[in-house]
Amino acid sequence: MLTQLTVGGMAELFLGYTSGPGGFRKYVVIKRILPDARSNDQFVRMFLDEARITAAFNHPNIAQVFDLGEEDDGLYLAMEFIGGQNLNQVTSACMKKRQPVPLAFTLSVARDVCLALHYAHTFTSPGGEASPVIHRDVAQKNIMVTYDGTVKLLDFGIAKAKNSLERTSVGTVKGTTGYMSPEQVRGDALDGRSDLFSVGVVMHELITGERLFAGKTERDEMVKILEDAIPWPSVLLPHISEDISRVVMRALERNVDRRYPSGRDMARAIEKAAGGKLMDADQRAALMKSLFAERMAATRSLLESADVTTSSQVLASAKRALQKDDGPYLPERKATALSVVEARKKAEIAKLRAEAPGSDETAPPVKRSKLGAVWALLSLSLFLGLAYGAFRLTQLLEAEEKAPPPPPMSLGAMVPILPPNAPVPGGDVAVVEADKDKDTKDRDTKDRDTKDKDRDRAGTKDRDNDREDATANRGSRGRKGKGEVTLFLDEPAEIFLNNKSLGRAPLVKRSLPVGQAELILVGEDKKRRVLAVPVEAGKPVRLNLKLRELPGR
Repeated sequence: MLTQLTVGGMAELFLGYTSGPGGFRKYVVIKRILPDARSNDQFVRMFLDEARITAAFNHPNIAQVFDLGEEDDGLYLAMEFIGGQNLNQVTSACMKKRQPVPLAFTLSVARDVCLALHYAHTFTSPGGEASPVIHRDVAQKNIMVTYDGTVKLLDFGIAKAKNSLERTSVGTVKGTTGYMSPEQVRGDALDGRSDLFSVGVVMHELITGERLFAGKTERDEMVKILEDAIPWPSVLLPHISEDISRVVMRALERNVDRRYPSGRDMARAIEKAAGGKLMDADQRAALMKSLFAERMAATRSLLESADVTTSSQVLASAKRALQKDDGPYLPERKATALSVVEARKKAEIAKLRAEAPGSDETAPPVKRSKLGAVWALLSLSLFLGLAYGAFRLTQLLEAEEKAPPPPPMSLGAMVPILPPNAPVPGGDVAVVEADKDKDTKDRDTKDRDTKDKDRDRAGTKDRDNDREDATANRGSRGRKGKGEVTLFLDEPAEIFLNNKSLGRAPLVKRSLPVGQAELILVGEDKKRRVLAVPVEAGKPVRLNLKLRELPGR
């Protein structure tokens, strides 16, 4: 053994090598159970499972296990030595250099991980018996990229296989909480599509530069996985294509039947969405060299320390360099083997909602970390050259950070009304329900309102300098002024007011004329949906809606 690499709660890792005739040398990582954990039968079974499961694997994107043995100080695994960094470290290094993780890098890594998972999910034993393996802990820390650009999926320590010694009972959770699938959080039976949800989380985080389900506690993160709105990457970052966003969002479907049926299908979808813009191994290696030149040199020095002529000073310097760790840009939490009763208290409604026919993910939340705002700023500047626009967007989002995100609004809180007489694009109308007394009063004074509206349209410049304001003020009895509207949707759509585009969702603190603003929303399906929003001066309106629940024709 050359040196200790890391120490965890149950095991420790060492760098070592085997030698043979003619200068043969193979570097390995030795994983050994800590003395305090040797009496933990559950952990010992998991340790043996990891060896049994991965020893039979032979895939270029899965770290190999060479040997399982036992000595006086307990069980050990001899595993493939991987000179590289995990995705947490890659992300942190990019942030340190104030640059986003290249999209082509993210897509190529995700594609290779999907292929590795497909191999595990469809694994057949040497005897020809189907022995599917579910990883259950796909997370940034368990995906490595070597210095020569190879992607490696690590740590099958809690993997679920047909012949596992360790049995996880239903209702128990294992894994890294922020990357679990909804069914994993609930403690339900799992199949390979659970791992694909985790890949979707990793992709979303690498693209946007912020944790998707970050919470203060494990329980917070589990509830977020079950309930929180999941924003489309293309909504957060305009340079991300909707094709790529669609791949990510399908992987993140809470209803397992709506996800990709297999890792291979998801890998193909990534390749298609990328349009040929995937990094190859050489390009990934070049990126790793640019990010980790010092650590690469330290690794070489450490490996060379196997030569007895290497000075202790060089060895000590190499160890110090490798011990420097940028760490994850936000903390990850490892779930213990715990009951999910607490999470289920809030989860049952979310589960029914996710599994209901026709349900889609809710709209993106307003709250974003400052780190994510900086990431969005950098990405917009680099890819679009809109420095001022990115600065302004960051200002708006940071201002929104002070307020809690709006809750998703159900159509139960909306009342359909007929389109107004003024010409607008076709479609039915949904109107946000206002104060009931005010509605009654408005109905009682309908004739007077109509006359006022006519006067507004034909009035002098002193009464109305802006024709848009007069049109938008229908039903407002000629009130003047502006009000703020913030609107989030669960999928991309262009928003129009009076036949004029306001841009694509989301609208953030958009100033609109006081009165009933009738917004036309045109989604990817090209259907026109109409949303009537009462706008009042000094009373910001904040909405979080599902586009396809709005009436349309």
